[in-house]
Amino acid sequence: MSAPAIAPATPTSASRRTARVALLGASGYAGQEFIRLALGHPGITLAALVSREHAGRPATSLLPGVDARASKLPSPVAPEALPALAADGAFDTLVACLPHGAFKAYVAENSVWIDKLERVIDLSSDHRDGSGGYVYGLPEAFRSELAAARLIANPGCYPTAATLALLPALERGWLAGPVTVTALSGVSGAGRAPALRTSFVELEGGAAVYKAGEDHPHVAEMARNLQRACGVEHQVAFVPQLAPMARGILLTASAPLNEAIDSETLHAAYTERYQEETFVRLLDAGVWPETRATRGSNRCDVSVISVHGSRTLIATAAIDNLVKGAAGQAVQNLNLQLEWPEHWGLPVHGNPW
Repeated sequence: MSAPAIAPATPTSASRRTARVALLGASGYAGQEFIRLALGHPGITLAALVSREHAGRPATSLLPGVDARASKLPSPVAPEALPALAADGAFDTLVACLPHGAFKAYVAENSVWIDKLERVIDLSSDHRDGSGGYVYGLPEAFRSELAAARLIANPGCYPTAATLALLPALERGWLAGPVTVTALSGVSGAGRAPALRTSFVELEGGAAVYKAGEDHPHVAEMARNLQRACGVEHQVAFVPQLAPMARGILLTASAPLNEAIDSETLHAAYTERYQEETFVRLLDAGVWPETRATRGSNRCDVSVISVHGSRTLIATAAIDNLVKGAAGQAVQNLNLQLEWPEHWGLPVHGNPW
């Protein structure tokens, strides 16, 4: 496999500017990960950190891992402070890391000033169906729509991994029937709010299935992605599982093929599709993804084979749910909006230990 093309290290002169970001929901896992990535990004200025719990306190109370001597982060503010900051022109970009359902309600109450911003990226599921004029932000699948988008809905972590696992086969029209997806997820995917089922005592030493079948809210998102990729509706069954790890998703997708396609042909098609994608790595035949290899990275690792007389596809993928599955993909989308190199400020290498 040839190495992915890497864009120039600096943006073009036409797009050489800074995004001044207000981060709504800065105390959650995705919000904190966005801060970590933004601090290493030469084009992003964190103009406002919004957290009701930490408002008025030093930024180090929100981010104990950040050295305040180097970061120059603003002190967190409450959400009520954002309208005045927007009126003063303190920020031009809003990145929202609120729980599902909360951002749509916030927009309804604050549309007057939000509508005037240059760009908005929503990490919740509130606008992934295209409502409110939001464009779905999975660059590897729908890149052409993102550069001109003012409003971007960041994909979910499970649909990101599932779509990238299946995309080359979908685009070639090879899938014949329903798709079954199973996935192990780190507990950070459930959010930071305390809950009994994600507590250490309840989860350590075991794994648990939840919302199996068609009940999980990501099922509809996966189905939309599959249909957009190939123009054909595919039913999706999903079995998510919580595993005793902090972060990471390990996903397997299987589907019948409409003709016998051997593993070598599948691998060649996936190689061709992903050879120019910086953040998708197709593994060698016989090598399978693992979550620790993508930890801390914006990369998705993929493997693919066929079984049952070459009539069934099995595709596997691993991502870090907080990076490629959330904050890293938000930065990737922001890079596209501003015509910066798509990989700018994003880690492609994992931190397995």
